Amino acid sequence: MPGKSPNSRKSTKSGSRRKNLYGFASAVILAPFVLFFSFVLLVMAGVFGPVPDTEELSSIRHHEASAVYSADGELLGTWFLQNRASIDLEEISPVFIDALLSIEDIRFHRHHGLDYRAMVRVLVKTILMGRDSGGGSTITQQLAKNLYPRNTSSRAGLLVDKVRENIVARRLEEIYTKDEILELYLNTVSMGEETFGLEMAARRFFDTTPDLLALHEAATLAGVLRSPTLYNPRRFPERSLQRRNVVIRQMQNYGMITQAMADSVVALPLDVRYNRITESDGPAPYFREHLRMEVQRILSTGPGLDGNTYNLYTDGLRIETTIDSRVQAAAEQAMATQMARLQASFDRQVAAQPVFGKNDPQIIRHWQQTSHYKSLLAEGRSEQEISEVFHQPLPMNVFTWEGDLDRELSPHDSIAHYLNFLNAGFLAMSPQNGSILAWVGGINHRYFQYDHVKSRRQSGSAFKPVIFAAAMEQGMRPCDYQRSQLTTYAAYNDWTPRNNNDEYGGYYSMQAALAHSVNTIAVDVLFETGIPNVQHTAARMGITSPVPAEPSIALGTAEVSLLELTSSYTTFANRGIPASPYYLKAVYNKDGDLIYDFANPNVTGTREYAIPPESAAAMVDMLAKAVDEGTGQALRSRFGIRHALAGKTGTTQNYTDGWFVGMTPDMVFGTWVGGWSPRMRFTGGAGYASQTALPIAGYFLNNLAGQPGLPPQRSAFHPYQQTLYTTSCEDQRDDRFADRVRSFFTGRDAEDARVVKPKKEKRSLGSRIRGIFRKD
Repeated sequence: MPGKSPNSRKSTKSGSRRKNLYGFASAVILAPFVLFFSFVLLVMAGVFGPVPDTEELSSIRHHEASAVYSADGELLGTWFLQNRASIDLEEISPVFIDALLSIEDIRFHRHHGLDYRAMVRVLVKTILMGRDSGGGSTITQQLAKNLYPRNTSSRAGLLVDKVRENIVARRLEEIYTKDEILELYLNTVSMGEETFGLEMAARRFFDTTPDLLALHEAATLAGVLRSPTLYNPRRFPERSLQRRNVVIRQMQNYGMITQAMADSVVALPLDVRYNRITESDGPAPYFREHLRMEVQRILSTGPGLDGNTYNLYTDGLRIETTIDSRVQAAAEQAMATQMARLQASFDRQVAAQPVFGKNDPQIIRHWQQTSHYKSLLAEGRSEQEISEVFHQPLPMNVFTWEGDLDRELSPHDSIAHYLNFLNAGFLAMSPQNGSILAWVGGINHRYFQYDHVKSRRQSGSAFKPVIFAAAMEQGMRPCDYQRSQLTTYAAYNDWTPRNNNDEYGGYYSMQAALAHSVNTIAVDVLFETGIPNVQHTAARMGITSPVPAEPSIALGTAEVSLLELTSSYTTFANRGIPASPYYLKAVYNKDGDLIYDFANPNVTGTREYAIPPESAAAMVDMLAKAVDEGTGQALRSRFGIRHALAGKTGTTQNYTDGWFVGMTPDMVFGTWVGGWSPRMRFTGGAGYASQTALPIAGYFLNNLAGQPGLPPQRSAFHPYQQTLYTTSCEDQRDDRFADRVRSFFTGRDAEDARVVKPKKEKRSLGSRIRGIFRKD
């Protein structure tokens, strides 16, 4: 056989090398694709962690905040693990959808979850050219990331997460329509400040709802999405404004708005209306905390009407209450006005006469209750080291009535700062149905979380109407006269109650004695009525705290809560029938189904009289006199209130507590002012309740004035006046005949102070002949 030529052999070898070279090149080129494809298959198979399948994605459920609403439909606050509330796409302003698509995903309606053009743009501009190309993720990819957040920062982990997000994005597009994807996205996306979803962001930054967003507001919120921290409109307004204007120009470029519209909007300020609603911020924080505990208790007792159990923090419940947001706002504003003024006055007194000295035992006791002190102990620090920490200044944010301020204070000085604040409580409710209209438990929930609507304090003369109501059941009348006389009660350790002005003598009608808080007569009335009868009447009127069997309760030593005492006064305004406090109306699930319904017991239940209607009407007249002529007259003279009004002040010993409980025909309200300790008090007349607590009521009523649909709506307390008891009589009279009778039976001059030595609850001889002086 003829052999191959040398050229032929060279050609064969060359072709073989080319084939090998082509094969190697093909392998090099294809290998990354094969490896990547294999990597994708491994991710899909769950080798690097689970990937949600279509069944799981078909039933997406995310945590939703539960929301509390007032009776007039205003959002009061939320409870959440993630601050989120779901809304339908139809509830979102179309201008926001345009703004969103223009800046985040203009081809949203044309791709199927992945925008390959955007991916190429990111690859070329970011990787090859080193320029910022903007985000390359579609809204569907962002939704996938929102639903299944990344949990690693390594490069390999990020690659796995990115592939997983792309797989989930494609599956989402297969399951949901474009509108459904938009809706899911806008209910899950982070908007900064632990706020999720457009609903909460619109409320937080612009105090509005998504359907009412204006163009400039919509563009601002759409601009936040790229970096919720970087473009936070509250923290970085200039940066947020620039980003908003970029969104506006994008909308213009895509023909969504005209150039004239764009030019007009970019000239506008940011106009943030920040509405921070947290556990301590927003309307009615003290009430919301009380309500939270109550709803938690209810949810833990068993399933709702639909047979399901619910979680307050994740199930998006809607809780409806009786609070009226307008009444609540009037109350909060009234308290802030009065307490800022009152604190300034108290601070001047403290500057001259400090309440707490250096290393005061009270300050040290509070320090030892803090987690900071306990952590230092747990670290094994010595007392000397702890003391150094205690007196070492630190930068901190502190509450003042001029606003929160940054200061450098030691823990010692910080505790002293807060202990020197006076505090207050306020409650308003309907006497007819018991609905709580306003609940203000303190001056600032963030710094003072103790709820003074529920705390028990001595009630002072504000308790006297309970005693006088019980007395009327025992046969006394508003125009019966009692002598004001300094008396020592030997059976009670020679107790000698005194009048506030330390003046004695003369005869007062019962209504005048109540209006002017004559202590000596209040004690006589208590003894003649009987302490057990007073205790029984108090319980029927709604006072659940124990009323001690001591005569000092005539001066208000019984400790009651503002909630109890205010509720008890509904007895007078409601013709003798007390109204139980009612504040929780219903709970709905996120689908709007009623799951808990709380009927008002004051409407559906059987209600009993605590006192006769005639006695209630007489008490209203007597308390009206206290406002018109007595200790509450500043409401008329200083605050200019002219409508029907009744009420009673109460000041405890040494001006420790100040009370005022008042009523209009369709509202009962009470307020308390005091310090955390009896040491926290005014040292003179500035501490009377007429100067501390009553002005809150005055500001409150004036804040309500002129608002349609708010109390007072009725011009009179009752459609009838007294049918049994007259209240038309002189306040005082000089009854010499009565003095002579008393002198004859007692053997003492009528002007002398007396010493009473009966057994407890024994009626005096004077009380047995009191009918002689009754004026009907």
